[in-house]
Amino acid sequence: MTRRQRKCNRIIPLLLAVSAACGSVAAQAGCEFSVNGDWPGGFQGAIKVTNDGSTDVSSWQVGVNFADGSTIQNLWGADLTGSNPYVAKNMGWNGTIRPGQSVEIGFIGVKSNASAAAQAPELTGELCGTSGDTGGTTPPATENHAPSADLSALVTSGTVPLSVDFNAAGSSDEDGDSLTYTWDFGDGVTDAGENVSHTFTEAGDYTVKLTVSDGTLSDSAMTVIHVADEAGNTAPSAKVSVTARQGTTPLEVTFDASASSDPEGDALTYSWNFGDGSTGTGVSPSHTYTQAGTFTAKVTVSDGNLTSTASVTIKVTDEDSKNEITRVDNPFADATWYVNPEWAAKAKADGGSAIAGQNTFVWMDRIAAIEGTDSAMGLKAHLDNALAQGANLFTVVIYDLPNRDCRARASNGELTIADGGMDRYKSEYIDPIAAILADPAYKDIRIVTLIELDSLPNLVTNIDVPKCKEAAGEGGYKEGITYALNAFSPLKNVYSYIDAAHSGWLGWDSNFDPAVNLIAGVVTGTDAGWDSIAGFITNTANYTPTVEPYLQEPYKNVGGRQVRSATFYEWNPYFDEKSYAQEFRKKMIAKGAPSTIGMLIDTGRNGWGGSERPSSASSSSDLDTYVNDSRIDRRLHRGNWCNQPGGIGYKPYANPYPGIDAFVWAKPPGESDGISEADFQKDPDDPAKQYDSMCDPDSMNSEPHTTATGAMDNAPHAGRWFSAGFKVLLDNAYPSLDAATGKPE
Repeated sequence: MTRRQRKCNRIIPLLLAVSAACGSVAAQAGCEFSVNGDWPGGFQGAIKVTNDGSTDVSSWQVGVNFADGSTIQNLWGADLTGSNPYVAKNMGWNGTIRPGQSVEIGFIGVKSNASAAAQAPELTGELCGTSGDTGGTTPPATENHAPSADLSALVTSGTVPLSVDFNAAGSSDEDGDSLTYTWDFGDGVTDAGENVSHTFTEAGDYTVKLTVSDGTLSDSAMTVIHVADEAGNTAPSAKVSVTARQGTTPLEVTFDASASSDPEGDALTYSWNFGDGSTGTGVSPSHTYTQAGTFTAKVTVSDGNLTSTASVTIKVTDEDSKNEITRVDNPFADATWYVNPEWAAKAKADGGSAIAGQNTFVWMDRIAAIEGTDSAMGLKAHLDNALAQGANLFTVVIYDLPNRDCRARASNGELTIADGGMDRYKSEYIDPIAAILADPAYKDIRIVTLIELDSLPNLVTNIDVPKCKEAAGEGGYKEGITYALNAFSPLKNVYSYIDAAHSGWLGWDSNFDPAVNLIAGVVTGTDAGWDSIAGFITNTANYTPTVEPYLQEPYKNVGGRQVRSATFYEWNPYFDEKSYAQEFRKKMIAKGAPSTIGMLIDTGRNGWGGSERPSSASSSSDLDTYVNDSRIDRRLHRGNWCNQPGGIGYKPYANPYPGIDAFVWAKPPGESDGISEADFQKDPDDPAKQYDSMCDPDSMNSEPHTTATGAMDNAPHAGRWFSAGFKVLLDNAYPSLDAATGKPE
């Protein structure tokens, strides 16, 4: 499993130099403008005034005029008057610029053309070499813009063999660059050229992807081609709903498949298997369950030729036993935590005896993991071992959604939406897991499920990625997570936590609130609503510190700029997981979550100890120096997520902070985030996993392309044991490995 690259709508600093010849007072000063962030509709700008002379510059002011009509929304580091043109005057604390020093003014700008790049303003006044309202600038440096992909298809549906002409003539490039065109027809065939033809020889729905490149940047567009068999017939789509998913014996349930449909409008028939040996027919039959148990009911919908299925899990308990399980507010409190013997053995073998007795989550990352293999225990074997240990807390990761982790490649999953993966996810993955968890033998174990990390947050920040766009629709993430929660919520000893990404992904306002709205909407759309979850988890498999001890004030002013505006934080006000998790919880309570809702923080690899860990805040007046010398997070870029040299963090512990249910090790320390070599052999157990350049130490960060990934070398596929990486985590542990488990200092 991997944790994603920074998911936010920010662009790297683009320097637009604006300098001028100077006269009189300005002979010893110069003005420079830069863009430190650019997004649709707005940008972050900075004006730097430097004293190049040998005497002080006092009581300065700079005129600012946007010829394209852009406006300033908020400015710091100066007093602002006027309305395009503006005048920025010094404040009391920065009125004197000593020789060799600079003053920087920062601001948020609103574009007159939301889709255009930020434009450099005219800087006027004596300091900038002019006394009027214009001049004093040089044209901004040329920026390369990505092309815009557009495709058209002569036909989008038909019967086999279906020949389709595709055209990319509508694609364009703002800079007038020559373009190349590559096509992926979704059936294993590719082609190149502005106009291409392709013949589909088998029935199915094919997602055709066009990628347009100017040699540096690229854009893509997609369309779906629907191909029917020779008779023009396609399989129906099966849907099922029920009047009750849980209850006590005798439990009568009415099933309804009326939402099923057929593309050709064929008449449908319905056959049912209720999971207890009984069967039925008809669009909406009723059935009474007379015995306790967990049953998977399945409907098969047929158009007379082709079929499809849908299933639902029904949990039935005895009247005498319905109150046997007492649900607690925090499942981690006063519990005996399960120790995975497989992870413990690897940890001990590589020098981790001091932590080998800690709880780590068990990963169900493919269908075969449920039963287990010759080399790995299955879910039932782990639960049986928990009973043998006397543990009453077991933690497991649910992680096999179709189009899993749609933004990255290192943890690609076995299921895809295009190949009907949602039906398999429900019937072959969630239903068997629910059946095992419902076994009465495990009723005294508090079972914590981490539901599908790297899923819903991707629908907020990466909807432009084709796999993520597909995952936002029918048969996608929301449907799968809803199904999983509906399957688990009837089990009173199961406590589900939904992934809430991390502060370096969703911390910006533009990401935070949309994520809360989306995730809350999924929860409230389940059968049990807010009762379907125990809370949320942050920082899963990531490296963001639990606390940045020397950077606790994101709005503090250093060198005329807010700390959050530093290059490392890019205006994100959440520097650590404690502040982010507590704020996430507050926002969810405001959306209707109960006040008992809890948060988890994955602390397995975010310790950031070792010789480079700072021991105090920096005294520098340069903001980036101040931040870089003060932060314990030593990543080269906050978006670097693969195999970072972080360090073992706080040991698993319940109730460390208000609102935080526990520190946990969701990603077992020592397991790789992804393979580091582009020339790799497939993982024999999970061949869908791919090479991601973010895991290659010789590659640059995928965003912003100017910083190395910082990944450790010689790493195996995601989930495989990474001995060398584990030893680095041990060396960089904070607190020390022998420190007692307990509340943070």
